[in-house]
Amino acid sequence: MSASAKTVRPSSSASPSSFPSLSRRWLLVALSCVEVLTATGIIFGWSSLALQLRREGAYDELCDAGQSGCKKQVLRLSGVYTAGAAAIPVSGMVWGPLLDIKGAMVCRRLGLGIFSIACLFFAFADSKTFDVYILAAALLSVGGMGFFLSHFVIAEHFASDHFGLVHSLINCAFDSSTATFTVMELLHGAGATTRGLFLGLASLAVLYLALSTEHVWAGHLSPPPRGVDAGGVPAPAIADKGASAGEGEDKGAVEATVAARSSPQFGPLLDESGRSFGAQLRSAPFIALGVWSLFTIYRTMFILGSINEQMIANGGGRTVSQAESLVRVFNLLILVSTILTPPFGRFVDKYGMVPAFLLVNALGIFTYGALLARPDWALYLAFLAFGCFRAWNYSLLTTYVQGVFGGESFGKVYGIGVGMFSIVSATTQYPTMELVMQKGESGSFVEIDLIFVGFGVLLFSFPAFVHMRLVMGRRRPNGEGDAV
Repeated sequence: MSASAKTVRPSSSASPSSFPSLSRRWLLVALSCVEVLTATGIIFGWSSLALQLRREGAYDELCDAGQSGCKKQVLRLSGVYTAGAAAIPVSGMVWGPLLDIKGAMVCRRLGLGIFSIACLFFAFADSKTFDVYILAAALLSVGGMGFFLSHFVIAEHFASDHFGLVHSLINCAFDSSTATFTVMELLHGAGATTRGLFLGLASLAVLYLALSTEHVWAGHLSPPPRGVDAGGVPAPAIADKGASAGEGEDKGAVEATVAARSSPQFGPLLDESGRSFGAQLRSAPFIALGVWSLFTIYRTMFILGSINEQMIANGGGRTVSQAESLVRVFNLLILVSTILTPPFGRFVDKYGMVPAFLLVNALGIFTYGALLARPDWALYLAFLAFGCFRAWNYSLLTTYVQGVFGGESFGKVYGIGVGMFSIVSATTQYPTMELVMQKGESGSFVEIDLIFVGFGVLLFSFPAFVHMRLVMGRRRPNGEGDAV
């Protein structure tokens, strides 16, 4: 079968009446967003939790008496963040295949169970007497990743109309999950304890476990039957592209249905859904995606783990108090930027992936250049641009993977494939920080930020590749010939 061939099995039992109403389906999307917001990628709100832990004296025993924020403390806390950041892609290599084999409900329940245990570890951790911060951060990310991946199956129920939008909403919630630690840090500053806050988070995870039933989700934690359109509208059974139409069925109508149900931004040379997993990993669309993922995720994780230190060192230097104020603005503007993510999803649906990838890459370049600025207004623009860069990039990654490689391989390709490059990105955070911190107590980020700007310029080659595949696909009749 060629790369562009798809086989769609007709549903034997599904009917329009067996599907929830449109309002019920969107309520499930809203519930997904709330769950992802509060219990998935919260480790990336590390800058807020680090402020909170420093306030409670975590690892201050590593500093000289009366000293706060020494290099040893910074590196130890950076090690906790690195463990959490690395655990997301590492665990994704397990969660992805498990999602494809066992389904979203199993991943959801297991993920929430692990997430709850992690919250309990954080609640009772102490760097002096019960130092389990690294384990807690790792488990928090492991559980959150499994829970996160379990939500993407709902996008398949919107495949013909709002595919990009639903992906953007779920990723928007994931990127906004940094707000969880931001809110916790504000509550901590108002008098709440870390123990009480993490016990509350564990209770929320238990509530989500209680909602993990088919009665609540009405079949939306499973893919829609093949041959059934979004909302339960039956579509004709489509066999291999070379097969003839069925008895009494107009072949032209069948081909028109295939065209109508194909996402316009992909095309035949960006369709790997009919190939084996190994062939997908060797394909040009995956290799190109891997390069893009490696350097965009690496830059994203580095900012999230170093923003406090960058604010101290960049722009001629700032006091710790000034830097902490800017970090709070950074976390706030990340949330503000996510408001723009749903419109970005509609932008992808309307104009395609090439303009979207170009825009995202330009935002990443601007972010790293502006982080070196001194004026606060320039930093605010950088923070807003970074929030959009991060949220929109992850929206494009999941949209690209599910659209190009198919829903049946989404877990494996995203979890194992993209996960490999995310692991490299995450595990290089600590050595990168260590290298930067060798240049004085506050470090120097000028060189690394400029290097990241250079990476961004080179990454314009990825949307160029996507554009080339789209153009070649339109020129090749019926998408004949497998892509490399």
